[in-house]
Amino acid sequence: MACRTASIAATLSLLAVGAAAACHDMAQPEIPPVTTARPDGLPLLGASSASLSTDGGAGSASPSALGAPLDSPVKAKFVDVPAKLEAALCQRVLVAVVKGKITALGETLATGDVLVVTNGESFEAKGAGTVVWAEDDLADCVVLSRPAATKVVIRGTTAPELKWAGGTMTAHLDVATAPPSTGNRPAMGPSPELYLGRLEGSASVPEHVHSGSWEILAAVEANGIFVLDGTEGRLAPRQIVMVPPGSKHAWKPDPGSKLVAIQMYSPPGPEQRFLGLAAAEKDAGAQKSP
Repeated sequence: MACRTASIAATLSLLAVGAAAACHDMAQPEIPPVTTARPDGLPLLGASSASLSTDGGAGSASPSALGAPLDSPVKAKFVDVPAKLEAALCQRVLVAVVKGKITALGETLATGDVLVVTNGESFEAKGAGTVVWAEDDLADCVVLSRPAATKVVIRGTTAPELKWAGGTMTAHLDVATAPPSTGNRPAMGPSPELYLGRLEGSASVPEHVHSGSWEILAAVEANGIFVLDGTEGRLAPRQIVMVPPGSKHAWKPDPGSKLVAIQMYSPPGPEQRFLGLAAAEKDAGAQKSP
């Protein structure tokens, strides 16, 4: 009888420990994948497990863009090559190679290169790699007869590397509008309505706002928390988050992790702060030199 009583007590003790552990787990839920928000501030949940197939079914982009608002001016996704890449009239398509080497429209593209196609048709991308495909509608486009398609290749070695935050953050302004100079309009690149560049580093990014521009961040490598209008979400590789104008946002990387991303602004403008940060860093370094 004593043994039976002891056995029952031990069982109850184990159940109590299990219940306590379960309660502890419930008290610390995992942070969900990143969400985004409409301009009116209403949250819009994304489908992180969805898969996007290209037109020909030869490649895929997974996960999908998280919570991409319906009125976002830019569509973006990851695509594994070989694949058929979409393009059409009154559209500018940017193809940024983030892994491998591909060929498209007679061009050979390596990691860091960007292909810009305007008023084109869907085309085949061959080879082995991964690209970020982004599509931006041309402003005030009226087509009476089909214009000739144009293409521009921006090599990854063209844009200088900008460093700040003690050298822990870098950016390449690959497809950008030149900074304005006194008395002159800024020179326009191959995509005047959309900036695209590479962002990389291990530092956190404090909360900030882009009052007049959308930010589209396609995470090639990411492990951390993206904060959007006060809501925290986990950002992982191959996820895309779209930040509407006026939305407060911040980035908190996991310790020891690094963010590697394709970053876009529509319209361009916020990327110009990277030039100021890099210049300030350089000046500070020069002042410290004997």
